Amino acid sequence: MNAPLEDPASTGHDSTLSPRAWLILMLLALAAFVPGLFSIPAMDRDESRYAQASVQMMETGDFIDIRFQTEPRYKQPVGTYWLQSIAAAPFGGEDAPIGAHRLPGLAFSLLAVALTAWLGARLFSPTIGFSAGLVLAISLMLALEARTAKTDAILLGLGMVAQVALAMIVLREESARPKFLGWPALLWAAIGASLLVKGPIFFMVTALTLGGYALWKRDASILLKVRPLPGIALALAIFLPWFLAINVMTDWAFAAKAVGWSLLGKVTEAHEAHGGPLGYHLMLSPVTLWPGSVLLVLGVLAAWRYRSDDRVKFLIAWALPTYIVFELVATKLPHYTLPAFPAIALLIAIGMERRDVLLSRRAASIAFWIFAGLAIAAGLVVAAVPLAGRIFFEMQVGVIAPVTLALGVVAAVAVFALARRPSVNRLVATGVAAAATYTAAFAFAIPGVTPLWTSRDMGVLARSIEAEGCEFVEITVAGYREPSLAFNLGTGTLLANDGEQAADFLLVHRECGLAIVDAAEEPVFTSTVNAANGTLVELGRLEGYNYVKGDPLSLTFYTLEGSNLSLPD
Repeated sequence: MNAPLEDPASTGHDSTLSPRAWLILMLLALAAFVPGLFSIPAMDRDESRYAQASVQMMETGDFIDIRFQTEPRYKQPVGTYWLQSIAAAPFGGEDAPIGAHRLPGLAFSLLAVALTAWLGARLFSPTIGFSAGLVLAISLMLALEARTAKTDAILLGLGMVAQVALAMIVLREESARPKFLGWPALLWAAIGASLLVKGPIFFMVTALTLGGYALWKRDASILLKVRPLPGIALALAIFLPWFLAINVMTDWAFAAKAVGWSLLGKVTEAHEAHGGPLGYHLMLSPVTLWPGSVLLVLGVLAAWRYRSDDRVKFLIAWALPTYIVFELVATKLPHYTLPAFPAIALLIAIGMERRDVLLSRRAASIAFWIFAGLAIAAGLVVAAVPLAGRIFFEMQVGVIAPVTLALGVVAAVAVFALARRPSVNRLVATGVAAAATYTAAFAFAIPGVTPLWTSRDMGVLARSIEAEGCEFVEITVAGYREPSLAFNLGTGTLLANDGEQAADFLLVHRECGLAIVDAAEEPVFTSTVNAANGTLVELGRLEGYNYVKGDPLSLTFYTLEGSNLSLPD
């Protein structure tokens, strides 16, 4: 049945959340996003590359070019690096901890949650707005991205500004040619800023939404309501100054790499082994949207039943084409569909209020409970990860890993109760349980699996070594080449290709040189030093694990006899 969406709870155009609802929503969002922000070490590989490139901008004062050590990093535009540099300034600038680099992601995640709630309240009702904001706030994928120093949470926040402005233009603006200064200017300013963060990704989402909605309405005049000519000019005025500067500086190398390889190349082939079958994102949705994924079928049913409503049309035109595009793109990562999450959260919130109507048919009820069961199971599996990690590394189980699992069980019970009878109160209870699980996992359990954080421990040990008479210690690492090493050991760290290169480096830097060598490269390293009549002095050892490659690590810290390096007494 293609029924209209009746909304007796809505107070119309001026509806908004109460101060109490805003307080609860933002506190739960903070509880879901903040724990672990500073306690989880820098992660490989993308996060450490972003953070290190931001560090180098602060070290050199060059905020146009993007470098990871000596290599150009031309995969994404400069916006994220600028934001991380600004956020790091109060925390020590180039010496700031990784948590400072994560603050922009946190801020824009909170913005995305607030705008989702505002849009839901404005278009439907305060209850739907609050519920949608909370579904987004406690989703596992956004909880991960909010505490990761890279682009996707920032992009979502900026994109939500654009989508809110677009919704106000096409659903609320009565004029066929609204004044540019207002919602149209905000829309295009957000698009321009998003271009500086991740190129045309959210412009694509907004264009698909606008185009899909106009096509559905069979009204091409809707396309002109966004004031495209002055709008594109504004977006380009924001984006082009840096884009032209970097390309003039690099003889258009940035454009060739970022557009030709990083953007277009991902469409046709899976980059860096990040591929997946058609349906990849749908199969992952019980996890990525958890715990709100327990109600995902309600969102789908609500979209179908109320598709004649223009507001629901807009949400479908937002979510569905975005999902389809990322399912068709060859390169796949779980966070790619994050731009569609606010629209899905809004549809879930609509479905919550109309559960009895939507599940009146047996087939719909069966589909709902099958997917709900998958979502509940996914939450339990995720909560068990810290305990599984400790068992895998043969560590003492301790207290926090079982506590995380127990909280995950509590969250599963709350999710089940929410599925049985969706309500705002049960959604809040589920949010509290999910946030508690995230706190235990991200603030304590995951940082406590120490074999995962080898780079951090290498940095701690390296900084403990005394280097009298050395301006700084010259460091090389062989057998382990992850980007977090540069962030934890310093920009000048040589990530050697093999043990021979590390040995040559140490022999050149006899007074202030430090070589950190994995057991796999040690025979070549030691034989090269011995052949040059060098005598090695061992300063320390570390055992760890390269979780990117799945390899154990056994690292020895070496200097040469007669160097200025020594262990403290």
